[in-house]
Amino acid sequence: MASIFNSLNIGYSGLKTSQIAIDTTGHNIANAQNPDYTRQRVVIAPNDPLNTTPGDIGLGAKITEIVRIHDEFVYKRLKSSSQNNEYTGFRRDVMNEVSTFFPEIDKNGIYNGLSNFFDAWSNFSKNSDDSSLKIDLAQQTKTFAATVRDTRDQLQKIQESLDEQLKTAVNEINRIGKDIAEINVRINTHETGGGNANDLRDQRDKLELALSKLIDTAVSKGSLRSDTTVDSHLVESTDQYHLSIGGSSFVDGPTFHPLVLDKAGEGAQFSNIYYQRQDYVNFDITNYINGGKVGAILSLRGGDYSEALGKFMNGDIQQVIDKLDSFASSLITNVNNLYASHATNAMLSDRKVDTNLLIENSELPINTQSGFKVKIYDTNGSVVAERSVDLSGMTFQDVADRINDPNVDDNGDNTIGNDVDDFLLAGFDSQGHMSLTLKAGMENQGYRFAIEESDPDNPSLFAGAMGLERFFDGKDAKSLELSRYLDENPTRIAGNGPPIAGDNSVANKMVQLQFDKVDFYINGTNEPYSKDTLSGFFRMSATEVAEKTAAAHTSAETSESLLNAVVDEFDSISKVDLDEELTNLMKYQTGYGASAKVITTIDQMIQTLLGIKQ
Repeated sequence: MASIFNSLNIGYSGLKTSQIAIDTTGHNIANAQNPDYTRQRVVIAPNDPLNTTPGDIGLGAKITEIVRIHDEFVYKRLKSSSQNNEYTGFRRDVMNEVSTFFPEIDKNGIYNGLSNFFDAWSNFSKNSDDSSLKIDLAQQTKTFAATVRDTRDQLQKIQESLDEQLKTAVNEINRIGKDIAEINVRINTHETGGGNANDLRDQRDKLELALSKLIDTAVSKGSLRSDTTVDSHLVESTDQYHLSIGGSSFVDGPTFHPLVLDKAGEGAQFSNIYYQRQDYVNFDITNYINGGKVGAILSLRGGDYSEALGKFMNGDIQQVIDKLDSFASSLITNVNNLYASHATNAMLSDRKVDTNLLIENSELPINTQSGFKVKIYDTNGSVVAERSVDLSGMTFQDVADRINDPNVDDNGDNTIGNDVDDFLLAGFDSQGHMSLTLKAGMENQGYRFAIEESDPDNPSLFAGAMGLERFFDGKDAKSLELSRYLDENPTRIAGNGPPIAGDNSVANKMVQLQFDKVDFYINGTNEPYSKDTLSGFFRMSATEVAEKTAAAHTSAETSESLLNAVVDEFDSISKVDLDEELTNLMKYQTGYGASAKVITTIDQMIQTLLGIKQ
């Protein structure tokens, strides 16, 4: 049976309920400027009534729980949008930096240097004996080569910088993962008694969102529960928690499995990301990471490392470097191949080869379906002997043997002493460098030799690929430079073919080279990546950089717009609305005052009862 003291307890329950509601509202107001805070609501329900006749008698109110207004589905979209925005924004910033190395305007850049290089050859072809033109050609060549090397070096530095940023990001990922695991312990402890660890869940969501910006993750939080009686957007997770990266467990409840960095391959200067199993065996998960800042770093730097080639096989910056190396390598090979057609007294290759290896199986860009000719010139510039070398099915040693073969009658006159092997000796040193030298006494008699293509329209590129007679030293964009021999004394530069004054046949070939289509190779493949002019290939490469930069800008703008839309939706659900909170505050304040009035009324009733006794 209800008593007056039940009525007093009803008033007290109203005071307590209103006070907790006011405390919660005040907590919301205090954290209104906290970007990681989720607004909270008290759930008020009546106490169990007394079952009487003619009806139940209420016993006041109680707070059943304090919940945060959180929609897990919207939060997942927020993480996904934030991750994509970080990915596209980072790629945009880096591609902006890369594009600055390909200005190609205002008489700057590699393309302009290439034009100046061929213009210098054109001027030189008009008077190949003019020392001043030789010096100008040398200077233009050095300026051009320096531009290529500097561009390549800057790209390499960006790649190295990305690797350093990867290390910093992984350290932060591990720190966040450890913090999440520790918070999971506290959440489980707090919620074991049935309460809601709202602020701790906010902290975990903050860390989870930060982690998603760094790397793509997959999070499972068990079953979800919703309660539309509290709020139509209330969708909260249960106490289970599992977070994986690259398909490997990273945080499993209170357990944390750190990521480790290790060399991408044997002798590599770059690092890849590994998941360390419980048996301490590292599993490379680099190629399974595709989102966030780390995903952007890997998409730019590369993640698929080839130990055989000593570089990455993917990555936007690596591809730019590869194309720049291909451009420089084809330039070196073709220029040196033409330069070998000028008469000289000795040639020494700068490439090491296995002399017994079939030429077609080597990594050098030599066309074995063609061949070349060795010509011997006398002091008058007349050809006194000429021998063809067909490269089909030959080893490198076979080439030397063919040049040295005494049984070949080059002139078809059955005369001893006037064939190529009588003037020239071909061989290899212990390291595999090929050499061609005039035999004793021949140089003093004024004899010279040169190598020309048997079919200029289908060149073998043997001399250029082997680096037998070099205008350029180096093999790629990193090492491209004017031959040290010519750099020491630019007047040594030759524009002639036969050893006669006024001949400009080599210089003319160099001028024509800018219009010829040549093969470009990437990643040591035997099949050409492209066939184009030197300027055309570089323009294509520079255009690809510009297009990727433009695409990065478009993607970044799109992802930013999508993120803003999701942020607005998330904020409308979970963020504090001060107007709403002030309204609630007044409501609960009124309720508190009304409950106090109930207690005052009951007090007066008790005093009346006590007065009757007196």
